[in-house]
Amino acid sequence: MVGDVKGKKVAILTENGFEEVELTSPMNALEKAGVEVHIVSPQKEKVKAWDHDHWSIELPVDKHISEANAEDYDMLMIPGGVLNPDKMRTNKECVVFAQHFLEQGKPLAAICHGPQLLIETGMISTRKLTSYPAIKTDLINAGALWEDSEVVVDNGLVTSRSPKDLDAFNKKMIEELSEGRHPTTGQFTQHDKNF
Repeated sequence: MVGDVKGKKVAILTENGFEEVELTSPMNALEKAGVEVHIVSPQKEKVKAWDHDHWSIELPVDKHISEANAEDYDMLMIPGGVLNPDKMRTNKECVVFAQHFLEQGKPLAAICHGPQLLIETGMISTRKLTSYPAIKTDLINAGALWEDSEVVVDNGLVTSRSPKDLDAFNKKMIEELSEGRHPTTGQFTQHDKNF
């Protein structure tokens, strides 16, 4: 039984090149549940989607990453796409923003290539997750416990492999949001990156 999520706030952190349906489907599911959703991005006004093999729609950016405060949000959602997480993982503001949710035990949902950003936080060692198969080895090398399942939940961390898993991903994402903060293990080791 999912608790009420009305009035909660979720940040969708993204760059140009996100896979369109991996942002629009979770966003629609959250909004339908009464959640306030903000698109947060290093882009200033609009962020551009990728759809399979071509550029697609543009969506308005609600908050520039430099103005967004992770404290204001109950959950973070990271869509996939090949270009999107690759750009964000080299952006210190994006990495620090994502770290907040892992440090605080707040729910975090990432799909497809989205978990690539989490590697840069240095905080996924021993966490169970899944992803698009192409980044499986990267995640394992970062200490993650990777499994091939449509959705994996580990203490508020929700991950899925690809758009075909969106129904299960969206359902679990909203479940974890309704549960709120999860206890943190205190075993995280942050590493400094030279950006």
